Amino acid sequence: MAENIKYNYMDFKFTIFSRSGKWNLDFYFNNKRQKRTTSQLATKENLIVVKKEIIPNVVEFLTGDIEVNDELKEYTIKSFADDYFTVHKNEVRDHTYKRNLNHFNKHILPYFGHRLLDTIKPMELEKWQYKLLSKYKPLTVQKFRSILFSIFDMAVLNDILIQNPLSKIKAPKVQSQFLLNNDIEDVKPFTNNEIKLLLSNTDGYMKSFILLMYATGIRPGELIALTWEDIDYNKKQISIYKTIINGKIGNPKTQSSVRKVDILPMALQALEYQYKLTSDNEYIFINTSKKHFYSHDVINLNFKNLLKLNSIEIRTLYNLRHTFASKMISSGADIVWVSKMLGHKDVSITLKVYTKFIQENEEIRFKKIEEMGTKMGTFLKDI
Repeated sequence: MAENIKYNYMDFKFTIFSRSGKWNLDFYFNNKRQKRTTSQLATKENLIVVKKEIIPNVVEFLTGDIEVNDELKEYTIKSFADDYFTVHKNEVRDHTYKRNLNHFNKHILPYFGHRLLDTIKPMELEKWQYKLLSKYKPLTVQKFRSILFSIFDMAVLNDILIQNPLSKIKAPKVQSQFLLNNDIEDVKPFTNNEIKLLLSNTDGYMKSFILLMYATGIRPGELIALTWEDIDYNKKQISIYKTIINGKIGNPKTQSSVRKVDILPMALQALEYQYKLTSDNEYIFINTSKKHFYSHDVINLNFKNLLKLNSIEIRTLYNLRHTFASKMISSGADIVWVSKMLGHKDVSITLKVYTKFIQENEEIRFKKIEEMGTKMGTFLKDI
């Protein structure tokens, strides 16, 4: 607990401090310094009592005035969540804010919306969580829970609650090898024949989009944000530093997503093909209005239709990224290089996502064994 706590109430500026184990007040009234000792032990719980009850009583006694400020309001989940999301909107990306607000409105508001914050008990929260688990996977329920947890945390931070009631309830258990941004469950790489079939049965931007994503592992939202200025043909690199979500250009999903992607020969083919189509435009991939795509949803839909037409198992665009990674790893590419190309935070993420799906080519494995044996040398001539 801090030694001196500054607190403003009406026109008064109080300093709350601990002395002899109890909360004391230091303030000015009519230009004269005043000090008051309270009977409250210097605990976090009693600090709220000092702010909500004792200080208002002191001011009322001195001035005859009393004010009900924000800290004295009785907040419901709904009213406090309004304040929480006002702050939250400025801390996260727009689509994250909208998603979390939607989760709140659908899964928290109907259950607790008009309840006072300080009346919600752990048992009620446990029942709420259990009810959600009957409909959703543990990982999904954790997402809903984290929103409510953050709301309670903000209430504790603002001395509206003494402690977070949800902290007393265990979070749903998720399998240890949990999903990383949907990277594990949906990893279904395409075969070489499937890629050839797709490319031979499409044209226009879809051909170059499929080939470029397959040859670089760049995320679809990052691809539609690319401009021709992002391509450095001399260094053979593509600069990834932005993405498009719901029509808005923003930063990539993580700091590690800002990266330089090497242009492999196949990627160069895709760029050269697309250059013939959109070289007069700022963006590499454009819609029929000659503007950047609002999102990659339309491209994903076209991709699924293309899969159907060619009798290929329906998968999302993201699996082109998975195909790039799996092909590179199985062909013996440096895992660190692959991880950087993908924009993963570290190699452990790349391994966690792809190791269980990739069996290294036996010929390559034997070749590596021979190479390592040569490097290590022989110490025993005869056994």
